[in-house]
Amino acid sequence: MTTFTIPIVVPGAKRKLSRRVRLALTRTAILLVLLGAWQLLYAARLLPEVAPDVVAIVVALFRVLGSGAFWAAVAQTLTGALSGWGIAAVVGVVLGVLIGTSRFLSRSVGIFVEFGRAFPMLALMPVVVLVVGVNTRMEILMVFLSCLWPILIQSIAGSRRQDKVVVDTVSVFHISRMRRFWKVTIPGAMPLISTGLRISASISILVAVGVGVLSQTPGLGRQITLAQEASRWDVAFAYIIFAGLVGWGLNSLIIAVENRALRWNRQEV
Repeated sequence: MTTFTIPIVVPGAKRKLSRRVRLALTRTAILLVLLGAWQLLYAARLLPEVAPDVVAIVVALFRVLGSGAFWAAVAQTLTGALSGWGIAAVVGVVLGVLIGTSRFLSRSVGIFVEFGRAFPMLALMPVVVLVVGVNTRMEILMVFLSCLWPILIQSIAGSRRQDKVVVDTVSVFHISRMRRFWKVTIPGAMPLISTGLRISASISILVAVGVGVLSQTPGLGRQITLAQEASRWDVAFAYIIFAGLVGWGLNSLIIAVENRALRWNRQEV
């Protein structure tokens, strides 16, 4: 007797895979269009004289990837960026939740929060250099000051976001404040807090590189300046592109963690 196995196809999984494939193809096509446009502008001599072509940048990128000095600079930049971001995450989430759940604190410090979010933190760099000096601590402090506000703002907004049905249910069953805080407020705030962490993670890389360019502390920023001074613009662009790739990779990692930890909040498109 011959038996036949009938394959079972899950429509939802198939559609999900199809969406991922289409998204990957779309992103690849956009990247190719951008690279092609850059190359055409270079061939037409419409780019600045210092701008190299795409091939030169790619070759320089693979060349620096084999350099020990390059990876040392990457490690130094990531140390400053992640240290400042980590401190900002702890301080921003704690303060944000406290402010968001307290009407008194919200009224008292609201104007300072709005001022801080609009203040250009790099303008404080000369003062920070005078107080701390040109070192890794200065870089960490600048990253911390720049990353604090997105996390703080999102934490405040998340703490205030309460589902009316959940609030009414908590009131009806007379759930204690502490239990309500851990079981209702924090889970409800986590999606917005996660968004703040993700935004500030990319900012941390940008600020760490920018501080390195301005202050010449060891890291990717200093390597970019050295390449510019040597008129190695292909190497400078390679460093800049790699810094962007690091920021993109960190953002993707946080999204993956967020999708797993906050699976209940995921919205399929």
